[in-house]
Amino acid sequence: MSLRDVDAIDYIGVNILFKRVYVGLFDELDWRDEREHQDLLTKKIDHYIRYIRSGKLLLNYPKVRGYEIVIEYVSTHSMPSSAREYWKSRERLLADAGYTTRARGVDVRPSLGIAVEKPEPVETEHVEAEPVEPPALEVLDADPHAQLADVTDIAYLPPLSRESRRRQALPLLRRLAMRQAAG
Repeated sequence: MSLRDVDAIDYIGVNILFKRVYVGLFDELDWRDEREHQDLLTKKIDHYIRYIRSGKLLLNYPKVRGYEIVIEYVSTHSMPSSAREYWKSRERLLADAGYTTRARGVDVRPSLGIAVEKPEPVETEHVEAEPVEPPALEVLDADPHAQLADVTDIAYLPPLSRESRRRQALPLLRRLAMRQAAG
């Protein structure tokens, strides 16, 4: 995906061990034209927030109900200081809206055949440690039987308690979607 595809969700990842859903945006653009870059990034983030708040995330991935939502920004180019300040302002806005953010860089030069000098390793003290099992990840495909319909703005839905799950025939979002589709 591209930052220029402001109406697309680049990827969704789920970590079932830590109960987090990562809604990620991939930025392959450099920062030569900072104003355009910031405008595209703002539009993309706004689209992500609309996607989450409309209930489409839970409609397409019902197993992530109650999971922490992390908006992840992945960049292939390093940010100048003004861009870092801009991203910090976006992080504050997203935190105020109730979302966790995560930013990371990915160096794609080796995969493009561009030679990269590796830094000399720094000598560190060797510590014996037990091997750690990686966190459990599960690929949660969208529910193929769900009707995709626009849902009214739902900013936060708490996880269902066990008692209410037994009494309720259909999850709330599915019932809302069925009402809208019928109406």
